[in-house]
Amino acid sequence: MLSVSRSLALVGALQGIVLWFLWHAAKTPHWPHTTPLLMGALLWASLAVPVAIYFSENSGLDHQRRMRLVLGVGVLYLCLGTYAGWLGEPMHKTEGQRQLSGTYGSFTHVFTAVVLGFILVPLIAGRENGRWHYPKLFQLAWRNALLSASVLAITGTFWAALFAGAMLMKSLGLHFILELIQKPLFIFPVTSFVVGVAFAQGHARAELLVNMRQYWLALNAWLLPLLLGFGVMWIVALPFTGLDALFDTRSAAFILLWFAALAILFINCAWQDGQHTPPYPRWLALGIRYAWVTLPVVTLVAGWALWLRIQQYGLTEERIWAAFIWLLAAGYSLGYAISLLPALQRRTMPNSNPNVWMGSLAGTNVLMGFVMLVCLGLLASPVADPRRLAVNNQVARLASGRIAPADFDYAYLRWRADRWGVLALQHLASEEPHGTNIASRARQLLEQTDRYGSSTQEQEKALLSRADARLRIRQLQADGTNDIIPDDLIDALRESSSKNESSCLLPQYTCAIWMQDFNDDGQQDALVITAYSTHTQNNSKASLFARQDNVWQFVIEVDALASFLQWEDSIRLGRIRLVRPEWKQVELN
Repeated sequence: MLSVSRSLALVGALQGIVLWFLWHAAKTPHWPHTTPLLMGALLWASLAVPVAIYFSENSGLDHQRRMRLVLGVGVLYLCLGTYAGWLGEPMHKTEGQRQLSGTYGSFTHVFTAVVLGFILVPLIAGRENGRWHYPKLFQLAWRNALLSASVLAITGTFWAALFAGAMLMKSLGLHFILELIQKPLFIFPVTSFVVGVAFAQGHARAELLVNMRQYWLALNAWLLPLLLGFGVMWIVALPFTGLDALFDTRSAAFILLWFAALAILFINCAWQDGQHTPPYPRWLALGIRYAWVTLPVVTLVAGWALWLRIQQYGLTEERIWAAFIWLLAAGYSLGYAISLLPALQRRTMPNSNPNVWMGSLAGTNVLMGFVMLVCLGLLASPVADPRRLAVNNQVARLASGRIAPADFDYAYLRWRADRWGVLALQHLASEEPHGTNIASRARQLLEQTDRYGSSTQEQEKALLSRADARLRIRQLQADGTNDIIPDDLIDALRESSSKNESSCLLPQYTCAIWMQDFNDDGQQDALVITAYSTHTQNNSKASLFARQDNVWQFVIEVDALASFLQWEDSIRLGRIRLVRPEWKQVELN
């Protein structure tokens, strides 16, 4: 066991040195950071390979099979890291450099890879003599989950103790320890070394993890009857209440899938590895078996709600992930419900074989493990990357006219969809076949270099020609006339440098102008109404522009609690009027 501890600690130390080298390369910058694909591959592999070694320790695999597993994980994550590097690789344009976030994987991308690796090791290690041994697979999965949680806790506690000691020394004027532990050359190797030692100590005390697992599962198992009781009540009430109230929440799929996920977790806590009697009395075990039929109904309604949402608003990353979760929930709920079939009931009734309760659970878990493995692999790759699928779907909806150019989320393409979004923006920026109104907005977003700053807003507006700007603006007149908006007003909006004055010509906004004489001076003034979303209440802004010394200038922002559509309808239908103040203003000095 001592040699195992040394080997895992050595793995952790080597990992820390590699991670420090990659961090240093990124900060300097020098090779391999100058080659993003290689940098991503090395980063992901250096994170994944040690974890595969930790997870496969004491897994029952012989040396040869274990080395093949670790090598396979290394190759897989080299490929995934290369793709992550490609996504964040800087892209260049002839107008100047426009780069992406420079990261090597979004949170969802990294989380997908973590779950993928967690599933992969038990599935491979749980196969014996040409078949999967479910109790072993179950024990490995739970052991690794508890090991990971304990390692995170121990590592956090180690750093808390280290900082406490350093601050204690600092109180005496000795600053060198605090300065040392904040250096990356210390942080990366020491943290990785502690992780390796923590994994080694966890493997050396595996019986404690078994006790923790049994305690945790026993507590959660008794939540299953409570949850399924709510499921039965929901099914009974459904014919009387209908689905309108559920769909009105606008979170129907989320609510139902969350319920299904908890039910699947709790029934696995009760069933465990299938080698023990059910933790319930016989009558309750039978009741739970039949109450499980509520889950296929719940997942069916969740799928319907999700489908309606996708049909109405198209694909997004969140909805693609929701579809993946729905696929898993449907597979698990239907697979477990097979236990109700007469042939399986005769084999799995509690009084005939008390050690077996839900006969189809083990086979379903193994099958759905492979389904999850394949789906996660596709979602983490270019084949089914949620960003690529969402971008393609939303751009197609824009091109077909299902989304108005002003309502399209160009910022998502620029800042949250990585390389796929920028490529789509470059495609939209070509005027044909999308039209000037779309292409000009795409060009403005491509010009942005700061996601949240306003330093480029004047440049964005200047990208618009006067003709392009005129196409952006809706003219609102109560009498139905469509007087031409003055050219110098459009130029004033294009040259406006302050977002507080007018967001009219920024790509994410809808803009309209109401021409009216607001101060009875015989000259037309302009009320410029803008909104980020045309339907959201209190999300519009009205700015008054007037000619002063033959130049259009911003006068004041008009405060009004109304949506853009309410402004538009009120002006066009004549339900708006100018009212003189009843009392005069007082001017002192």
